[in-house]
Amino acid sequence: MRRSEASPRPRRRLLLTVSGASVVLAITAGAVVWTGRHGQESRASADENVHVTTAVVERADLSDTRTLGGTLGHGRSRVVRSGKEGLVTWLPRLGAEVTRGGQLFRVNDNPVPLLYGSTPLYRTLRDEGTVGRDVKVLVDNLRKLGYDFGEQPEVGSWVRPRPAATPASDGAGAEGETASADAASGESAEDETASGKSGQDAAPSARPTAADSDSAGAGSPAASPSPAPVQVRRGEGVLTSGVIAALKRWQSRTGAAATGELGPGDAIVLSGAVRVGGLLAEPGDATGGDLLSVTSTVRQVTVPLEADATGSVRRGNKVTVTLPDNSTVRGHVTALSSDAQSADNAGGEPQLTVTVGLDDPDAESVRDADAGSVRVGFTSAAKKDVLVVPVGALLALSEGGYALQRPGGRLLPVETGLFAKGRVEVSGPEISEGLRVVTAS
Repeated sequence: MRRSEASPRPRRRLLLTVSGASVVLAITAGAVVWTGRHGQESRASADENVHVTTAVVERADLSDTRTLGGTLGHGRSRVVRSGKEGLVTWLPRLGAEVTRGGQLFRVNDNPVPLLYGSTPLYRTLRDEGTVGRDVKVLVDNLRKLGYDFGEQPEVGSWVRPRPAATPASDGAGAEGETASADAASGESAEDETASGKSGQDAAPSARPTAADSDSAGAGSPAASPSPAPVQVRRGEGVLTSGVIAALKRWQSRTGAAATGELGPGDAIVLSGAVRVGGLLAEPGDATGGDLLSVTSTVRQVTVPLEADATGSVRRGNKVTVTLPDNSTVRGHVTALSSDAQSADNAGGEPQLTVTVGLDDPDAESVRDADAGSVRVGFTSAAKKDVLVVPVGALLALSEGGYALQRPGGRLLPVETGLFAKGRVEVSGPEISEGLRVVTAS
């Protein structure tokens, strides 16, 4: 609260003479410079009645925010390509949402489904005992899709890969695979038990020795050396016979050939459900180029930010988003693009893209809002329940530091904190809520 009142001290005068001492007041950058002694009061001539503006020290929350323009949409898009050669035979409609296990497109009329994960399929998963993060992607997705395949070998256990039988010698092997698939189908309690055991067969509890490999090949002079055992590390999965059987069942259900193998191009691994934002090919096109562009299914806000201005923006920072109808919703920073892109205008500064997730993306105001421009308020610093005054109330002392001036002229030294929106946090032994001080504006 501010008011004008009479004071024996003329704040706007540039030069006063008090008991032979000079006192100079200069207004600079919203603060006043005082070169007199603390506590010394000046008096104007008796017939002079000067009015000054005052403000009250208040207790309030203070935050430093900056507002930037953003775009409400579904986040950054990414391009999807096929990992297999062939012809595109089907594409989804624009705007379609594809979830785990759903087909993104078809190549040579074979469905290419979506799996969730962070490791793409970079090799063909075929041999029982194969260990890796790509196997973990398959294992996790089969489990989420409702397929049972028994227990996975524990982290730290040792697994010996078992190469799949070659076509020339898989007569008996094929019969064995069929039996294994039936055993893991989950059609009876006895079958479920067999499936559970099959998931552990590939994992000895201790590391096999070289003697184990030699004894395994005894009596078979023409047999190839047994693969070296592999230890299961954290974040890895193991391709057990149960997993292979579950894979066959899933392939059969999706309309793909039930081979029990999964290789590059047989499925696309993305971080989650996607929305088709663009069709970049047509049925009949070769798969050598871009096929689709996809985004998240959840509404998000993207904000371009100059690369050298991201110091105060961190993942998890809280923001306030003002929608086109001027309603506001809360959100938080979910990602910052790792590579700076040049601005659209020639010679523009490099920019990063900040992605903002909305705390309630299903709110009616968000659902009803058209995609387009929004305003995003970033809070770089905040203080709660602190004493604040207008910045114009600060007196910059010539010897350093700041003070507040009482209407009678007395100076009270203060420590300053956060500056925001024309106000400043202050503290000091004589500063309390409700204290009235002189301000320059």
